[in-house]
Amino acid sequence: MVGEEKTTIVVDPPPPLGVFIRDYLLQHREGSPTEIHQEYKNSHRGARTSKGYPYKLGTYRSQLVYIRSLARIGLLERTGRVEDGNNPIGDPIREDLDPKVYFRLTSKGRNAPKYVWYHPLRLWYNPYDWEHQTYGNYIKP
Repeated sequence: MVGEEKTTIVVDPPPPLGVFIRDYLLQHREGSPTEIHQEYKNSHRGARTSKGYPYKLGTYRSQLVYIRSLARIGLLERTGRVEDGNNPIGDPIREDLDPKVYFRLTSKGRNAPKYVWYHPLRLWYNPYDWEHQTYGNYIKP
């Protein structure tokens, strides 16, 4: 009791969201933003930095915007599969929930080098210059 030290589980930091989405969709072929967010959150539940702080993984809303941006860039596309919003109890207040839309990788997304997925939103600014850009510390091989 006295003099005992707290032990903290230190886990490697979560992968960048773009890399996680790519790996998830390669494994599952398609996924909804809700499923991707839950998997991302669950894969690092309880993980802490070396200083003991929990990792900040982003909100569902921010990840939804990120996924939609990847679709606008052309790395993802909608599959056409749509399910009703998650309203299991028929709550009239929650009837306006967005439908669950599924996404998959496009051929451009599957063939994009992995370093592009570390910072894919850079493609907004220069979509044709993959060959001459470095992505942060991740330099193309």
